[in-house]
Amino acid sequence: MRIVCAIGARRGVELIQRIAPIARPSDELVLVHIIDTGPRHDLNHLGGTLRPHHFQREELNAAEEDSGRAMLEESVGEARRLGLNSTTRLERGRPEQVLVSMAKELGAQMIVLLAHENPRAHPLQGPPSVGHTARFIIDHALADVMVLRERP
Repeated sequence: MRIVCAIGARRGVELIQRIAPIARPSDELVLVHIIDTGPRHDLNHLGGTLRPHHFQREELNAAEEDSGRAMLEESVGEARRLGLNSTTRLERGRPEQVLVSMAKELGAQMIVLLAHENPRAHPLQGPPSVGHTARFIIDHALADVMVLRERP
């Protein structure tokens, strides 16, 4: 089975540890970190001195890519330690859209993601218990979706 795992800015190792008990040695985990272009799009609408200059955009791109690679490296290291077969991808775009299209493109049978990147700010039950990205994926993905909540 091919499983797309959304590795965010934090808790990637936790995601790998939590999926390990159900993953088989023959499964392929595709660990993906997506640099969200939404906030960048918003920056481009700023006017005057607040709008980032070209060199600042390059520095921002490099910092985002370095951070994404570090998250993926940490997560793939944990997958190896647990004996799981994994590959990595670093992508740019809207996370919810990238994950849905990537799962379709790869013929993935499952997408795994965290309910929220910062779960302490959100309730464990009710409509706000999952974030925008998780909600979009649940509504649009053709693959099964596993949403991991924070452990109480």
